[in-house]
Amino acid sequence: MDSASKRPARYLDGPGDAKKARSGFADNVLLQALAEAGCQGLDGSRPTKVEDPRVLRRALMHYLRNNTEGISTFFQGLHEAFQDQEVLRCALLPMNISGEGLPETGDSLIRLLLNISAIQTPVAYFLLKQLPHLQNVMEVDSTDALPQLVLGSLRWLDEVVRPHELTETLLEVMPKCYRPVQQGILELLPELVVEQDCEAVIAALVRMTEKHSALLVPALEAISNLSSQEAGQAQVTELVLQRFQAAETADVPALLRFLLQHVDSQNASQVVELLRSMPSFALSKQQAPGQEQTEEEDVEEAAIEAMRTGLQCSHLAADTVFSQIRSLTDPEQHVSIDLWLLLLLVGLGAKRSEAVHKLLRKKFTEGHVDNTWLDKAVISHQGAVQGLFPGLLGLAGQLVQAGQAGPQAAGTHLYTLLFTCCSPADTAAQHRQEVLAGLHGHLGSGQAGEVSTALHVLLALTHSHAALLLDHADFVSALLDCLDNLTQAQLHQVFEVVSELVVFSSSDSSESQAEQNRQRLGKQLEGLLHKQMQSEEVQSQRVGIIGTIKLVERLAHPSPTPTAHPAALDQRSKEAEQLLARSFDAKQHKPAMFALLCDELTDAVTSGRLAEPIRAWLSLAATEELEMFLDDCSHDLPAVQCKGSESVAGGSWMNMNGIAGQVMLPLLKILASPDQLHRQSLAYLCAVTRLALTLEFHTLGNLDGLSAILGCPLHMPHIDLMQSEAVLGLSTEQQSLVCTSLLLAINWLRELLNAWARHVQPTECIGGAEVQQNLLVRLQNLSQLEALLAHVIALLPSSPCLQVLAGPHTPAQAQTKNQKKGRAKEAKKSKGAPSEESSEPAEDQENVGDNAAVSVGPHRAPAGHSHLPLSRLPEVQGQLRPLDARVLRLLGQVQATALPQAALAPAAFLLEQLQVQLVEALTRARRPAFLNSAASQDASTGAHQTPQQIWGGLQSTLPALPTLLTMCNARQSSAAHTEGQEGVSQVGKGEEVVVACVEGASQDPTPDLLITGHPIVRAALASTPAAARVMQHGLHCIQQLTAAEWLKQPEHRVLLYAFLRAFGKDATSSQDSHQSPPVSACAMKSHEAIQGCLQACHYFRALSKRALGPLDQEVSLLHIQANLISIAETIPGTSSTREDLCQAKEAISRAAEEALQQGSESQPQESSSPLQVQGADPPTRSGGGWKGQQGVIGDLVHLWVAWSSQPCQTMLRLLQGALAQVPSQPVTGKKAHEPVAPYPGLSGSSVHIWYKALSQELLLQWATHAAGVVAMHKGRQGPLQEEAVDSALEQLRQCGKVFSSLLLLNKAHLKRMQMHAQALRFGSKVIQHCLRTLPFWEAWYSAHPNQVEPFSKAIKDVQSGTRILYVICAEGKANKNITIANLVVGSKHVLEEFRVGVTAVMLAAKQHILQGNLKHKDLTGQEVSSQVPFTQILSDDDEDDNEQQGRRQEAGSDTE
Repeated sequence: MDSASKRPARYLDGPGDAKKARSGFADNVLLQALAEAGCQGLDGSRPTKVEDPRVLRRALMHYLRNNTEGISTFFQGLHEAFQDQEVLRCALLPMNISGEGLPETGDSLIRLLLNISAIQTPVAYFLLKQLPHLQNVMEVDSTDALPQLVLGSLRWLDEVVRPHELTETLLEVMPKCYRPVQQGILELLPELVVEQDCEAVIAALVRMTEKHSALLVPALEAISNLSSQEAGQAQVTELVLQRFQAAETADVPALLRFLLQHVDSQNASQVVELLRSMPSFALSKQQAPGQEQTEEEDVEEAAIEAMRTGLQCSHLAADTVFSQIRSLTDPEQHVSIDLWLLLLLVGLGAKRSEAVHKLLRKKFTEGHVDNTWLDKAVISHQGAVQGLFPGLLGLAGQLVQAGQAGPQAAGTHLYTLLFTCCSPADTAAQHRQEVLAGLHGHLGSGQAGEVSTALHVLLALTHSHAALLLDHADFVSALLDCLDNLTQAQLHQVFEVVSELVVFSSSDSSESQAEQNRQRLGKQLEGLLHKQMQSEEVQSQRVGIIGTIKLVERLAHPSPTPTAHPAALDQRSKEAEQLLARSFDAKQHKPAMFALLCDELTDAVTSGRLAEPIRAWLSLAATEELEMFLDDCSHDLPAVQCKGSESVAGGSWMNMNGIAGQVMLPLLKILASPDQLHRQSLAYLCAVTRLALTLEFHTLGNLDGLSAILGCPLHMPHIDLMQSEAVLGLSTEQQSLVCTSLLLAINWLRELLNAWARHVQPTECIGGAEVQQNLLVRLQNLSQLEALLAHVIALLPSSPCLQVLAGPHTPAQAQTKNQKKGRAKEAKKSKGAPSEESSEPAEDQENVGDNAAVSVGPHRAPAGHSHLPLSRLPEVQGQLRPLDARVLRLLGQVQATALPQAALAPAAFLLEQLQVQLVEALTRARRPAFLNSAASQDASTGAHQTPQQIWGGLQSTLPALPTLLTMCNARQSSAAHTEGQEGVSQVGKGEEVVVACVEGASQDPTPDLLITGHPIVRAALASTPAAARVMQHGLHCIQQLTAAEWLKQPEHRVLLYAFLRAFGKDATSSQDSHQSPPVSACAMKSHEAIQGCLQACHYFRALSKRALGPLDQEVSLLHIQANLISIAETIPGTSSTREDLCQAKEAISRAAEEALQQGSESQPQESSSPLQVQGADPPTRSGGGWKGQQGVIGDLVHLWVAWSSQPCQTMLRLLQGALAQVPSQPVTGKKAHEPVAPYPGLSGSSVHIWYKALSQELLLQWATHAAGVVAMHKGRQGPLQEEAVDSALEQLRQCGKVFSSLLLLNKAHLKRMQMHAQALRFGSKVIQHCLRTLPFWEAWYSAHPNQVEPFSKAIKDVQSGTRILYVICAEGKANKNITIANLVVGSKHVLEEFRVGVTAVMLAAKQHILQGNLKHKDLTGQEVSSQVPFTQILSDDDEDDNEQQGRRQEAGSDTE
C-alpha cells in the first residue's frame, strides 16, 4: 500500500484521490472483519447494510475475544478507515437491515462497536479526538452534522467500561470545540460521569464558565443532573448568585430554575431576596390589548415556568417565599414578582393554596397591599399574565368571595384588569370569555356580596369598555334571565349595565357584529320590561319599574356617548319622556305599581341621576297628582256613607294651619268614595307625596312652597267611634274604614317627617323654630295615632281587612314560623274566653285611660288586652312607612321646648324606632356571609340601614341624650316615690297633656293640635310612662352601640370620640344646668379617650337606682359600663389608667352581685310593657327563680365573675357556698322556688341557670389560660421566663379547682339532667382547652423534670372532674337519656386524648404512671350492673328459670 492511500481523505489533492484512497482499503482489517460478519457498503457512497445486527455483533465479539493482537490490528484498521469523513458518516448513520422479520433500520455501526466492551474505550477516544476537526466541515448545529452524530452515538450505551477516562477526554476536547458542540458535550456528561468524579467535573465546569460565561446555563443544567455532594452544589449556587445580575436575559429562566432547585437553609433567604429584586421583570412594557407578544414577554413567561418548576422541587424555597412575603406590611415593599410567586405557590397543593388565599385576603383587608400592586403586576407584565392567567382568575374569585370590603374591592379591580389587559390577540377573546364565566359563577352563587361585586365589575367594564363587552352580548343577555333572586340594589346594577350597552353608539357601521348585538339586546330589554310591567306580581312589577327608570336615566343623560349628535340627544330625551308618560298611565289600573314607580323615581331624583328636563316634567306631574288628593277645608264635613245604608261620622283632626289653612287631606271621604279608582288611589298617596316634596326641594332648595302640607288637617272618623264600646258595635265595613284611615294617617305623617329631615345637612337644625315646633307636634300626633290604631286593632275579634294597602316602600311583611305558631296558640286561647273581651269594656277603658302605655312595639300586646292575639300588630305595622334615621335629630329639640315634659313622648317614640332599626342593622352585620343571600334580603329599600347611617343620624343629637336621660331618670324616681305612696294604678293618672312648644316660635300651639276625646290618646302623651320608655329604649340603644365591634375600629374612632364627649365630663357637669355642650369631632389623645370612658361610666353609674330601679334598666346600665371598659382596654394607656380601669371593673362586679342579692322589695317597672290588666299583680324579683329572668341571671353572673379581680376565687366561693345549699332533690310547688340566701334568684328551679352561667365563665377562663400558654410555647411573648411559667401553673391550679368543684355539684343533684348535659357539653370543651396546653408542659418538663410536682397537683383536680364526666357518660347511656347519649361519644374521645396527653407529659418528666381500668359506678358511688361477676349473673338466671318452670308446672296441675 502506497503512502498516498494511508493519508486521511482531507489531505488528498484532487476529487479522484478520495476514491483512490477508499480503493486502497482492500487489505483493511476492519473492512475484512465486517465483510466476513455480513456488513456491506462501508465505502462512503451509501449507508451500511447488514442482514442481522445481532449476528454482526456476535461475530465481531468472537473475533476480538482473547485476541490482543487482533484488537490492535482491528483498531488500526478502524483508525485508517474513519479518517475518511464520508466513511465515518456512513458508519454513524443507521444501518439498513435486510433480514426478514426485522426492522428496516437499526443502530449505526459506530454505536454497535461502542457497545463491544473490548474496543469501547479506544473507539470513543478516537471519536472524541476527532470532534475539533469534524466541526470545520459543515454547520455543527444541524442534526445530521458529524459532531452531533458522534455525541449521539455515545448516549444511552449499554455499559460504560471506563467512565473516568471518557469523562476526562470530554473535558479535554470541550474547550477546543464550538458552542453547539460544547452544549452537546455538557448534555452528554451527566450520562457518563460517575459519583466519584462529580466533584472534579463540577470544579472543571465552574472554571470553564468563568472563561466562557455563555456556557453558564448549559453547565448548570449538567450540574443539576449530576448526583454530586451538597458542598459542590452549594459552590455552584454561590457562583450563580454572584453572576445572576449580569446574566443575559435569555438565561434568566434557567438560572431561576437552578437556584430554586438547589436552595438550602444557608442561602434560602438570599435566593428569595435576589428573586424579588430580579431586574428582568421590569423589561415588559405596556401594550394595547390584542397585540402580539414580544420576545421579552416570551422570556418572562419562560421565567414563570422556571420558577414553577423550581418551587415544585423545593419545599424549602416555597416556605421561604411565603414567609418573606408574609412579613411585609408596607405597600411600598411589595413588588410585582411577589404576586407571581404567591400564585405559583397556589399550585403546590390544597394547603398552600388555602394559606396563600388567606394571606392575600388579610393583606388587602389590613391595607398591606392595594390596587396599585395589582396594576404593576398585571399591566406591565403581559408575559407573566399569559402564564398565570388561570391563577389570577382564581385569585380574583377568591377575593370576591371573601365577604370583606377590602378583598372584594381588590377582586373587582383584578377582574377588570384581566378583562381589559388581555393579550396576545390569539388568546384575548378566550381570556375575556373566561373572565365573564367567572363573573357568571359569582352571579349564580346566591351570596349577596358576591353577586353585588360581580355586577359592580360588569358596571365598571360597561362604562370603560362597552364596545368590548358588546362582543360578548350573549353573556349580558343571560343576566336578564336570572332576575328573580336579586335584591333591589342588584337590579339597579343589572339594568344600568344593560341600559348602558343598549344606548351605547359606536363609530362602527350598522352591519358590524357589535351593532347587531346592541340592537338584539335592546329588543330583548324592551320585551322584558313590557312583560314585567304587565305582570300582577309585585316583585315582577318592581323589576319592570327599575328597568324602565334606568333606561330613562340613560336616555336622558346629557352626553350618552362622546360622539353623540345633538339631534340624537333630543330624540333620546323625548323617548325618555314618552316612556315615563306610559309608566304614569299605570296608576289607573295598577295603583300599587304606580306607588313603586314613585318611590323609585324619588330615589333617582335624590341621587341626582335624572337629567334636568326629566326632573322638570316629573315635578309638574307629581304636583298635579298630589293636588288631586287635597280638598278645600272651608266647608262642613258631613258623615260619609259606607256600603249599604251604614254611615261613618267624620271630623277634622290635627289642624296646625288654623283658620288660614285652605287645604285638608280628606282620607275618610276618599275611602268612602263610590269610585273604586278614587279609593285605590290612596295606595300611592304617600309615594306621590314623597316624590313631590323631593322634587320641590331639588328644584327650589327648600320646602317653603309646600309648608302648608305639614300642618294641613286630616278628615278622619270621629273620635267617639274609637271608644271601646263603639268599636265593638261597628260593622265589619266600618271597622275596616276606621283602621285603614288610621293607618294612612300614620304613613302620611311619617313621610312628612322624613321629607323635612332628609333635606337638611347633618350639621344643621331641621328648619327654623316654627318648623321644629310643627315637627314635634307631628311627632306627638304620630304617637297618639299609633297608640290609637293598636287599641282599635286589639278590640277587634279578628284581623281587620284593610281596604287600601300601604305603599310599597314599607318593611317586609313575611311571617316567621314563631309568629304563625304564636297566632295559632293565641287564637286557640281566645276561643276559650270570648266573653271576657266584651264583658267589662268600661273597666278596660278606665284602666287604659289611667295607665296606658304610649309605645306600641311590634312584639307587645296593646294595653288592657293581653289575652288577644299578639300577631295582629306586626301584620299591620309591617305596612308602615319607615322613619328615616335623620328624623332622630329632632331629639335635640327636647331641650328647646318650653315644657320639656311635652317632648318626652316624641323622644320615647323616636328612641323606640331607633332601637328597632339598630337591632336589625347590628343583627344583619353580625350575620354570617352565607346567610346574606339575595333571597333573604328585603326587597324594599329604605327599610335597611347600616349602623353607621343610624349613628350619623344620632351623632348630632348626642349632646341632648345625657340631659334627656337625666331628666327622665329624675321623673322616674319621683314616679317610684308616688307609686310607693299611692299604688301602681295612680302613676301617671291626672297628668296634664301639653303641646310641644319650641322657644323662639312666633305662635304658641293650642291644645286643638292634638287628638282629644279618648283616654288612649291622652295616655299616649303622659310624661311619666314616657320617661320610663325613654330610659328603657335609650339605654338599650346605647348598650347596642357600645357593644358593636365596628365602634372599636380605628376608622370609626371619630364616632367614639363624639360619644365620649357627650357622655363624659361635659355630660356630668351639665346635668343640673340642662345645657348640652357642643360635641367636637376632633380626635382625642389616648389618655383622654380612656378618661372619657371612665367619666361616661361614672355618668351611667349615677343613673342607677340599685334596688329601687327596674331590673332590665339596671342590667343595661351595667352592660354599658362593661362595654365602655372593654373599649378603653383597646386604647393604649399608662399604668395609672390601667389601675383606674381595674377599679371600674371591681365596681361593675360589686354592682352585679348586689343586683343578684336584691329581694322582693325591688319591683321592676315594666315601663315599655302594655298596660297592666286591672287587678293583676305586678311582677317581682323575689324567689320563684326570678320567673322569666333567666337571661338576666346569666348576664349578672357574667358581670359579677368576669369583671372581678379574681374570677376563679369568686366562682369557687359561690360553688362552695350558696350553690352547695340548694336542695339536691327536685321538688314541686312553692318549695321549688324557695330562695337560697342571700340570692333571691337562686332556688331549686333555677340552679341549672346558675350552673350554666358558671360553666360559661369557667370556659372563658380556661380559654384565656390556654391562649397564654400556647403563646409562650410558640415564643410570641419573647424569651421564656420562669415567672411566666409559675403564673401559668397558678392559673391552672385555680381553674382546676373550679372545674372539680363545678362537677361535684352533679353528684349532689342526681336527677337534674339539665345539669348533667351541661357538664358534658362544657366539660369536654374545657378539656379541649387543657389539651392545647399539654405540648408546652411536655416540652418544659422535658428540660425541667424536677419541677413537675406543682403541675401534677394541679392536674389531679382536673382528673377528679374527668372521673365525674366518665360517670355521667356511663349513667346517661344506662338510663337511655337521649340528650346525654348524644354527647357521650365526643366527650369520651376528648377524655381519652386528655389521658394520653397527661401521660406523655409525665413520661417526659421521667415520672412513673400507674394506670388501671375504672369501675363503672354511678354518681352515688355504687357499681352499675355491668360490673357484677358473670358467674353470679348465671346463678341468678338459673334461679329465675327454676322459678318460672315451677310456676308453669303449678299452672299445669291447676288446669288438670
